[in-house]
Amino acid sequence: MTGLTQSQLDTFNEEGMLCIENFLTPGQTSELLAQSKHLLQQCDLSSHPKTTFKTSDDDHIGDRYFYESADKISYFFDTDAFDNDGNLTIELSKSINKIGHGLHIKDPLFHRITFDDKVKDIARDLNFTEPQVLQSMCIFKQPVGTKNTERDNAVPPHNDATFLFTTPQTAIGFWIALEDCTEENGCLSYIPGTQKTYPVSKRFVRKDGLNSGCNFEQLQEDKPVEGEYKMVPCKAGSLILIHNSVLHKSEKNKSDKSRYAYAFHVIDGTAEYDNKNWLQVPYEGGSDFSRLF
Repeated sequence: MTGLTQSQLDTFNEEGMLCIENFLTPGQTSELLAQSKHLLQQCDLSSHPKTTFKTSDDDHIGDRYFYESADKISYFFDTDAFDNDGNLTIELSKSINKIGHGLHIKDPLFHRITFDDKVKDIARDLNFTEPQVLQSMCIFKQPVGTKNTERDNAVPPHNDATFLFTTPQTAIGFWIALEDCTEENGCLSYIPGTQKTYPVSKRFVRKDGLNSGCNFEQLQEDKPVEGEYKMVPCKAGSLILIHNSVLHKSEKNKSDKSRYAYAFHVIDGTAEYDNKNWLQVPYEGGSDFSRLF
């Protein structure tokens, strides 16, 4: 068994985030990084709807390309990737924000890492009964441009339960650094303990099936956020576990070094996952997402 120690469990339960160094071997990390770079080169812009990935509450993507990405390898661009005429402002491979959301289904290497026994052991230690994997993705923070300009790749404060809402809340993020993450290139940060003190006040829902995009459904009044963000710099190969309700974010990459990561989420099949969530089981006749074990 290579799951979590009691000390690690205590830290995760208390703070809502846990960094585990050397989760992947150097060889595994190098393989995933190389495959991520390979996938970046496979994007065909000629047939792409040029979907950008937006994270603000009043401006979020919701086109069919986004909706139908659960079992595909799809490409989503940074908001500064195109000019007003739809032309790329930078080279294609450095304009992509993330590749998702079905890497664990379609890519053999990402599948192998996602369903590794070490992941299964952690899920058991976190008391999952019927763990299901969904929303796997490569996340890219590209470095400052050749003109020394910052890229538009910050991720604002949020909790994952807003986007992967279950009753009760069960989503856990598995976030793996494929390159060293520093305060300069946009490492994760979080407010420890907010999973206990900051309620999930809204959820990201489909407005009308696939016809009208998504919006945020307010569940209760937003509570003022208190506390200071704690940076989580880490080495390549580290795993960061993210509680569904802890507030976390990442800043722009202000350095000349990229920050690549692989992330996926696990929910419990015993919880209710309703059809209002943007991400749905994609395959005909499917009853749930990919079972971890």
